[in-house]
Amino acid sequence: MSQKISRITVGIIILLLAASTLFLFKGQTQPVANQAAARYRVTDSAGRQVEIPRRPQRVIVLNASNLELFYAVGGTVVGRPSTEALPPAVKAAVQQVPAVGITPNPDIEQIIALKPDLILGVNMPFHYNLIPVLDKAGIPILLQALGNYQQVIETLQFYGQLTGQPDQAAAAIARIESRYEAIIKNSKDRPAPKVVVVWGTPESFHMATSRSFTGDLVNRLGAVNVADQGNSSGGQMGYVPLSMEYVAKQNPDMIFLITHSPDEKTSRKIRDELANHPAWRGLKAVEDNQVHLLPYNLFAVNPGTQVGEALTVLSGFLFPGEAKQ
Repeated sequence: MSQKISRITVGIIILLLAASTLFLFKGQTQPVANQAAARYRVTDSAGRQVEIPRRPQRVIVLNASNLELFYAVGGTVVGRPSTEALPPAVKAAVQQVPAVGITPNPDIEQIIALKPDLILGVNMPFHYNLIPVLDKAGIPILLQALGNYQQVIETLQFYGQLTGQPDQAAAAIARIESRYEAIIKNSKDRPAPKVVVVWGTPESFHMATSRSFTGDLVNRLGAVNVADQGNSSGGQMGYVPLSMEYVAKQNPDMIFLITHSPDEKTSRKIRDELANHPAWRGLKAVEDNQVHLLPYNLFAVNPGTQVGEALTVLSGFLFPGEAKQ
């Protein structure tokens, strides 16, 4: 009898041990599963596979365009770039957020000190060079490209996922697409003017091809960009060096000028330097007073959700008399 009881007791103990083992196993694996679900891999514009939080809580954005897009879908940041190229609403929203330096030269020590769980940058060498230090610190950085209209739409969709606000992202995209379609419809079948887009600094001048953001908008509106015809790099470069002689030979109907600075004196100096150049004095665009300085806040950087405003400005110059959108 006592042996029978002992066997029953042993059986109960085995069952209890099995149950407790199952409980412990489940308890250990569940957090791992949750952790895996909280992070996932994405491919950034540099072709890198980066593991990032599904819902990042401490985001630093290193450039104005991504910052504006991130805020448009309900995002907030713990670090931002030092820049004036922000819409008033975003500028006010981030006024108290620590600045981490200008976009081309961010302060890596300050960035790490803010303990971000995700950094949003641009696919340029000055942000690519941050990767080794950030990898060592265990901080993921995504290098985003915003080189054309479509990339603005795709970035809004992605940021809507990061912030958990896909509906807000969809609404922002719908507003942009609606305005875009109306502008394109109004410019359809209009005579296509020949244009050149010049990016100017006190040190150099470049022409924007269709691989640049402004060049992409010009192309979408149906204008002929003379920089594309003279681009010997196979269409892969967003900007090519300006050749006064080449532009004079092409004799564009319009010249669009984008300056590196919002300062009016600098912009006027750059504009006068171009217009008074001997090779350009006889240009049709100069004679017809069709040299236009494009607004700094819409063209010096990617305008983000204000791309509709940028299209409206360009369309107004390209097709005078067209209804305003």
